Parts: sequence; C-alpha cells; structure tokens
Amino acid sequence: LQIWGLATMIYGGAMALMQDDMKRLLAYSSVSQMGYILFGIGSYSTLGLAGAEMMYVTHGLGKALLFMTAGILIVQVGSRSLSKLGGLAGKMPITAVCGVIGALTIIGVPPTAGFMGEWTLFYGALETAIKDHAATGSIIRMVTFGLGLVATVLTMSYMLWMVKRVFFGKLPENLSHVKEASW
Repeated sequence: LQIWGLATMIYGGAMALMQDDMKRLLAYSSVSQMGYILFGIGSYSTLGLAGAEMMYVTHGLGKALLFMTAGILIVQVGSRSLSKLGGLAGKMPITAVCGVIGALTIIGVPPTAGFMGEWTLFYGALETAIKDHAATGSIIRMVTFGLGLVATVLTMSYMLWMVKRVFFGKLPENLSHVKEASW
C-alpha cells in the first residue's frame, strides 16, 4: 500500500506539473494528495493513520479554497489557462490571499493544518521503517519514506508555479479591466 501510495503521489504530481489548465492541475493535485493518504495508511502505524486522516481533512479545506479561486478566475477573467493569466494579485487581492492560503495548505507549510497532517503522516512512516529495522522490509520502507519527501517537493513545485503564474508577474493588457469578485 505504501508503494502504491508513493506511485500515486509522484504520478499525480508529475501530471499536475505539466498542466496549463488550472482546474486540471487541481484535479491531478487531488490524485497526488490521495496518494499521501494511501501512503499513510500503508505505514500501518497509529501516527501514519492519524496523519492520513488529517491529510484527508486538510486536503478538503485547502482544495476548497483553490477551487473557489479557480471559479472566481473563470467568472471574472474568463479563462483558466495559466499561460493567459498573470499579475492578478494587484487586481484581485482577496482572491490571491485565498489562493495562496489554499496552496500553502496543500504544500504543508507551517502553521497550516496541512503541515501537521504531513508531519504526522511522515513521522508514522519513519516510525514503521525504524521498528522494522530487523526485517528486510525496512530498506523498502526507508526508500519509500525518502521518495515520499521528494514527492512533497514536487507538490511544492506545481503549487508555487501555479500561484506565481496566476497572481504574480506582468499583468497581460487584456486583463486590465479585471476586478475583485463580490463577497
């Protein structure tokens, strides 16, 4: 289960990194996040299971903010293509803050709940690998733990790349009329 979760984390992250469509990026991100949950379940530890449960909740909260952000962009801008967006933080500051908070939650940056979920999940996976030290499975568990951390870097990459391309940089001239959505 842990290897399957790791493969899902990496596949979803790699596919998210290749997307230009914001909603597709978020969908592949969800695939990757479900891999984290499976990774935690596969650790067979109390902390790993607790971390997986916490990841389930924090994923829902963070992804709700991100899909709300995508919906606002689609309505206000008329596009969900990352290559056609940019510099919108100045025009849509509330949407930008919500998008950044959602992205930081998915990445697992302190003090967000995503950090606590990932920390607990990975601590449980490491705990299992150390406990199985005498068994041959500990090498596999240690390798999956290390590659799981690499998958976390992949998550950080596609989330920060999305935030940068949507909210920062130069504002395209065709988006000069854009304004913040209503409350």
